[in-house]
Amino acid sequence: MTDYIRAVEKLLGQLTTAEQQEVVEYYKEYLLDAGIESYQGAVDELGSPRSLARKVLADYSIRMNEKDKADADTPQSRSMVQATKSNVRTVWLIILAMLSAPVTIPILLLVVALFIAFAAVLFGLIVAVLAVFLSIVALGVVGLVVGIIMLFQAPWTGIFYLGVGLFFLGASLLGWLVLKWVSSWVIGGLSWLAKKIYQRFIPRSRAERGHKL
Repeated sequence: MTDYIRAVEKLLGQLTTAEQQEVVEYYKEYLLDAGIESYQGAVDELGSPRSLARKVLADYSIRMNEKDKADADTPQSRSMVQATKSNVRTVWLIILAMLSAPVTIPILLLVVALFIAFAAVLFGLIVAVLAVFLSIVALGVVGLVVGIIMLFQAPWTGIFYLGVGLFFLGASLLGWLVLKWVSSWVIGGLSWLAKKIYQRFIPRSRAERGHKL
């Protein structure tokens, strides 16, 4: 049993020392109360150390994510970038937890679909952001260069191109902000879906149902 607890503790590196200690003490006490002393007995009761640790990390990430959302109206509320990073981390930990849990084929298909959607959304957003942003910036730079060159040959034409260049550079900044908002919203929706699937379909032992970080 001690080997099992140590194996779980080693996999909780993303938690603080205090949080790791709280998790270890809870499951150690649970196994002692249940009279389980062997490694295999702990596996039979709680699942493999990796499976348990991944579910603990996913649960912790979900609770922190929801707490951050609840505090979003406070002066210390998180930025859009922080929210997106938190959602990406939560989705990834949920996927890992679901992959390590004993699930049926239909649920496994849900996990695969969720992973594919997650990967597709991230890849699509990265490509879209880079393509749109770089193309608009390129148009702005070209407009400025042409405007500066034409300014000495045909002043009014040069001013026109300078205006076009500045317009596109301004549009690139606006487009960047819009794309950040859209990507944050999409990833937030994917995070919400992942949490619902995880909470609905992943089986929990009695110990896990009773444990709160």
